[in-house]
Amino acid sequence: MQSSPSLAAPILLALDCINTFYGSIQVHFDLSLQVPQGEIVCLLGGNASGKSTTMKIILGLVQPKSGTVTFRGAGITGLGTPKIIRQGIGSVPEARRLFGGMTVRENLLMGAYLRSDRNAIVADLEQTLDLFPRLRQRLYQRASTLSGGEQQMVAMARALMGRPNLICMDEPTMGLSPLYVDRVLELVRDINRAGTSIFMVEQNASLALQIAHTGYVLQTGRIVLAGSAQDLLNDPRIRDAYLGGGQAA
Repeated sequence: MQSSPSLAAPILLALDCINTFYGSIQVHFDLSLQVPQGEIVCLLGGNASGKSTTMKIILGLVQPKSGTVTFRGAGITGLGTPKIIRQGIGSVPEARRLFGGMTVRENLLMGAYLRSDRNAIVADLEQTLDLFPRLRQRLYQRASTLSGGEQQMVAMARALMGRPNLICMDEPTMGLSPLYVDRVLELVRDINRAGTSIFMVEQNASLALQIAHTGYVLQTGRIVLAGSAQDLLNDPRIRDAYLGGGQAA
């Protein structure tokens, strides 16, 4: 179990009273959550609970009707995705979204496309490959030829190449074999221990809470449970809340 790294850690990311609509359908109802600096925070929920939309709001892909998103003390609500990435937020999207025809190395360097510090990029690539030694073996292989677990590693390593303060991960274990699920979650913990905060949307509650510091449970667009990962693991209500349905993802 991941232990909490801080007492009253500063808040890195905050969503406050977010209300989101797709047309006339309301997806979020006064959604509020926080990611303290240095923590892994997981957002749990079943299909169509509003998890993926939450991630899209943080990244500027969807705009809420009301509410605010704050990162490092500054409002980022309404900013476009490139500007949000420049603020220090990285993304590991659902289904990875790699450039299949490009090599692993080329995909990793795409993560640094907003950076101009070439020497530091080279150094960061080496450090990233030290964290992901399997990718060093696949460096000049096309991404489309990798296994699902290896592709997930590329997506995570690509996000690191942007030197983010926070990485948002959307369903990082989806579709992976049990062996790669364990390895990917261990890498999430390694990335966090190296100093990067993590906000993770995940359906697998038990696995996510084993590595997280804090968790939120989202049901039909509302936060129904929140607390330390250990408390949520021990809460008998989490199963019922976790299986809640809704109208939009």
